[in-house]
Amino acid sequence: MHNSEMVQMVQNKHAYIVVGFLLAGLLSGATITQVDGQAGPLDIVMSNMYVTATLDSECTKSLIIDSEVAYIGASPIDYFDLRIDVRDLTVNSASLNGTNVATTILPESTYNLVRVQSASPLMNSTMVNLHLNLTTDCLQEQIGLNDDETMYLNLFSYYIRPLYEVQNLTFTAVLPTHAVLQSDAAAPLFPNPTMNFTDGYSPVYVWFRDQMLPSQEVAFIIKYQIPAAIIQEPPSQLDSLMVGVLAFILGAVAILFIERIPLLINKLQSRTVIAPIRLSKQEEQVLDFLSQKGGSSPQREIYEQLDMSQSLASTVLTSLEERGLIKRFRQGRENMVHLMEE
Repeated sequence: MHNSEMVQMVQNKHAYIVVGFLLAGLLSGATITQVDGQAGPLDIVMSNMYVTATLDSECTKSLIIDSEVAYIGASPIDYFDLRIDVRDLTVNSASLNGTNVATTILPESTYNLVRVQSASPLMNSTMVNLHLNLTTDCLQEQIGLNDDETMYLNLFSYYIRPLYEVQNLTFTAVLPTHAVLQSDAAAPLFPNPTMNFTDGYSPVYVWFRDQMLPSQEVAFIIKYQIPAAIIQEPPSQLDSLMVGVLAFILGAVAILFIERIPLLINKLQSRTVIAPIRLSKQEEQVLDFLSQKGGSSPQREIYEQLDMSQSLASTVLTSLEERGLIKRFRQGRENMVHLMEE
């Protein structure tokens, strides 16, 4: 074999090796793009989003989310995330364009991320219709009975902070049957709803927003009440018997001390009677926390340390401030909360 032929063979071999490396790099790059594609905050636009929260007198709450999802990123993706600002969450079903898809819940400290897996990679300019059916136990708090013990007071709050731009957001809250707004609340609805109606059984409140950008936030709050007779179970025969026996004993004791009534009346007339302030469980927790902190704390530490959502903590602090128990003011970039002296 001549030297020129040997040189040609070596050159051809080197060329094959270079081409092989280039092809391997292209194939591996394409594979990584499809498997590891992840949407950034500017890669997705969600439009015509409908979020419906349906409440009942029990603990279970239903969340339905329907939205058009437009992917405008450069590289294909096979999943995207949604932020749901509740702590406990169950995904009952999820679909894209009517086809069921898998989801994964990624818990964070005060919210959950729901990762929606696409059956096939989403390419640039792809539009899909998303449907999510969720259940949670954290949308409402039962504060307790009102003064005359005829109504149970409830606080509903839902907090939205999207990961992507949202256009045309409609949020609907369907209250339990027989629910009415809390009559003595300073602001039973926040913010003011766009519209309200009834479906024949429950009051329905609707809010609309033209646009929300990533990391913008809004809280929807409703203070309502339900007749106690609907929630409370009727007493059993044994309970009725016990109540009768207790009433008999109390009557006997009252007769024994009947002669002391004039003396008690005189003592009461000589004193100033101060009506106690009724506090909810969350309000007591906030006041105890402020006492432990020496009477002052940043608002952020309150909802973080007490494991409250920001909307619930804000509502509780507003209620306490209206009754003169606390005072809030701005200090630097955050709100400070002070416990007022009695």
